[in-house]
Amino acid sequence: MRFAELVLAVCVALTPERLRPLREEQWRADLRDGPDLGISEFSLLVGALCSSSIARFHDALHRGSILLSHLTRGKNMKIALGLLGVAVVAVGGAAVWGINAAQPKTDYAAMAESQTVMGYEGWWNSTPTDGSGKDLPQETVAINTATGQIVDAFNRAKNDAHQPTSISDVHFDVVPDAGWPAKSVVIIDTATGKVIESFPVDEKGRPVLKTS
Repeated sequence: MRFAELVLAVCVALTPERLRPLREEQWRADLRDGPDLGISEFSLLVGALCSSSIARFHDALHRGSILLSHLTRGKNMKIALGLLGVAVVAVGGAAVWGINAAQPKTDYAAMAESQTVMGYEGWWNSTPTDGSGKDLPQETVAINTATGQIVDAFNRAKNDAHQPTSISDVHFDVVPDAGWPAKSVVIIDTATGKVIESFPVDEKGRPVLKTS
């Protein structure tokens, strides 16, 4: 197996399951066309590895928050802490590998800065530990309040069938609300049209961590 294929396989494995087909297609297109644009294959692979590690890290954090929420109810304490610990260690190891493998001249920071984040993981599109999502939203859209555009979509039926959800798969008419928080992403349950979650983002759509 070529080195590029091996690294790509690692990137796909690290990526949250519902995003794998789209991300793999994008990475293969980058590897095919990037060298013609003066971008080395190595730089593209490092970028893909870092991107997938970050996506897995965010996925682990969101899933960890869901598991930890059960602690307040006295459920699955040992399982929740154990799975969260394993996820953090695994993602941390992958990130360290990617950093050590990067060439000094690779300006990945500039590459990442130029990319707009589209795709968010949270309790609304997660799968509970018991495998049943009947009490969770069946379909959601993520809307950037700065633009009023849908930037992500999720359909639980497609996810359960191991199929990615494209924005075009979800039919939802966006009606901007003055009550939406500025410079944020709001998650809307398409069945009710109600905002069920929101979080601040920067101009590239990256979540802004709240500081105490």
